[in-house]
Amino acid sequence: MVDASRDEAQLAVRLYNDPAEARSFEGFVVHMHLAWLYLLHGEFTRDSVDFRYWRFHGRARRVERIDGEPKRWDLATCVRHRWSDEKEPVRANLAFFIGLRKRSSPVSSGSELRSLPACVFRCSSGASPIRGSERCAGCARSCPLR
Repeated sequence: MVDASRDEAQLAVRLYNDPAEARSFEGFVVHMHLAWLYLLHGEFTRDSVDFRYWRFHGRARRVERIDGEPKRWDLATCVRHRWSDEKEPVRANLAFFIGLRKRSSPVSSGSELRSLPACVFRCSSGASPIRGSERCAGCARSCPLR
């Protein structure tokens, strides 16, 4: 799973850096989302963490299935399990990234992504685009980590 995670991350960077790709940002977000998901699934497999969804019928417990395969945790659930502290910087950045992934889904028009302030990535990492601890006016209104 770690190899698959690395492959997804490399593909994301290639898409982002390709000037001929019309939807490079959306491709980057989707493939980095998958890279983190595969990485965390690999970590859970290594640590013998059961990351499948379960249904309960009375006292019986059954694995949820999709097309016969066990349904595995999504990235948000993996992040909550891996980093229990909500203030953990990696968890906060991934939560922000998951929000971007939802905004760049095929059902969205893509206009939501274009409406984000340009500095939002710098602010989500804790770095200020201006100076000191100030944030730009756009981030002050829209940054989910303010």
